[in-house]
Amino acid sequence: MRRATSDHRPPRLRKPLALIACAAFVAGGTARGQGGGGSSGTDSTSFGSTQVTGGPTHGRLFEAPSLGPMPGAMEPGLPTPGAVQPNPFALDPGIIGGRRRGLGRVDRPGARGFTRSNVSGPASLPSPLPMDQNFEEPGEGPPAGDVAELVDDEGPANGLTLDAALERLRVANLDVLAIRYELPQAEADILTAGLRNNPLLYADAQLVPYQPYNDARPGGPVQYDVNITYPLDVSHKRQARVGVACAAKKVLEAQFQDVSRRQIGNLYHAFVDLQSARIGLLALEAMIRKQEDILGKVRRDEGPTKPTRLERDRLVLELAKSRAGLGDARDALADAQESLGLLLALPEDRVSGLMPRGRLRVPRPPAPSLEELQAVAKQARPDLAAARLGIRRADAEIRLAQANRIDDVYLFYDPITYQDISPFRSLSARSWGLGLTVPVPIFNRNQGNIAKAKSNLSQTHAELAALERRVAAEVRQAYREFVASGQSLELVETSVVAPARDASGRAIAGFLAGELEVGDYLDQMEDEADSSRLHRDAVLRYRRSMLDLDTAVGVRVMP
Repeated sequence: MRRATSDHRPPRLRKPLALIACAAFVAGGTARGQGGGGSSGTDSTSFGSTQVTGGPTHGRLFEAPSLGPMPGAMEPGLPTPGAVQPNPFALDPGIIGGRRRGLGRVDRPGARGFTRSNVSGPASLPSPLPMDQNFEEPGEGPPAGDVAELVDDEGPANGLTLDAALERLRVANLDVLAIRYELPQAEADILTAGLRNNPLLYADAQLVPYQPYNDARPGGPVQYDVNITYPLDVSHKRQARVGVACAAKKVLEAQFQDVSRRQIGNLYHAFVDLQSARIGLLALEAMIRKQEDILGKVRRDEGPTKPTRLERDRLVLELAKSRAGLGDARDALADAQESLGLLLALPEDRVSGLMPRGRLRVPRPPAPSLEELQAVAKQARPDLAAARLGIRRADAEIRLAQANRIDDVYLFYDPITYQDISPFRSLSARSWGLGLTVPVPIFNRNQGNIAKAKSNLSQTHAELAALERRVAAEVRQAYREFVASGQSLELVETSVVAPARDASGRAIAGFLAGELEVGDYLDQMEDEADSSRLHRDAVLRYRRSMLDLDTAVGVRVMP
């Protein structure tokens, strides 16, 4: 079925203009219908930031990730980046080592990337989920201009593989390295929270006369005191502060894992964009060579019939339009290189030479069942781990608020009090003293903060339940997209690609033999361009669905 158009030119003049559609993927375009791959509300990012969730970046760079709000924390406000946390004992000894410093709020659902939810260290690439690996690897595909061959092309031998890009991301990504400094800051919070209150040293002189004491002006005696006041934490506030700080560090480690997972998701899309942009440029160059070859044969009058001047001009026009698209194709490749180079912190002089190594069309492995994937995601997703650890932190906040019901008891010890009685020609006296100041919690027993901490615990439980439902929905969505895109690719490869290629070969042969007019030949070339674009989109959609399934599950289950 031919597409309707409002163009008023004759059909034979409109159709050739669509031949340039073969170059539609030079920008590394997004696959049709790919929007459902593995996220439901997506972090558009992830790691106050927005993530490019599909298709090429088209000059847009990935924004910096952030940790987002800490689950279980009672303080909603976060200091600005670079702000030094205040002394936790300056006003209220019950405040845990300062508040967590953040870089902006991030939606947790739909986060992309993957990592095992091991909160005891930095992000790591987990092993694939155990599954049947008895599928056949395709052979080496020769570099060529046909899309069906380009999607199986391994790329240059010195190109960057996806695994190598993942490894460099972990050690070189500046955004992740910057956020990693949050971990030693959390350890410093634990140190600060465990510090004891300092004792107070006091010295004075009392009853010092303006004029000497005598029988006519009795007074005194002059008294000198030295005393020490030490606060006693009878309600164990220090231990409660340390408990909150340790729980906060555990949550922060899980959040850092999730930041790494989301950055890996950014890397997935940047890498696939680079593969798509490279294929688009190679396909356009191959199409131009084919057009040049056909036009050269026409000019040399190698066919049995001699085309008219109008027919030659139409071929020349189509070739000129294809050549004009080379600039856009190269720009798209440069944009994709820039985005991937930014994630990998490559030097500027190396970005322009960045090329991917690996097929865009990968083998079709059998996926585990949906129930197994959901169970794995429930255990492996680091954002879920952070939410669960947030409940422990909320519990610790309650214990801290309860400990703050009673203020410190102050022990007063006066090791020496010296009374100078020498003006009265008597021996001076020395003495000591001991006292205790006990607060009486009659009015203020920290009732408000205790109630707030309990409400915060209930809120954290509700947030965890909501997040678990969202994660399960993301896995279902990603699984459906994986199955549907695989079926679509199989249908295209069996019903479209081979017939379109055969028809294109017959059209070229028929045109050179004089059996087809230029208009019919260009119509057939447009059909081939449509089928090539459909095949490219199906391959790209299927590849994205595999990576999105990895992202939704939180563990690498696909190659």
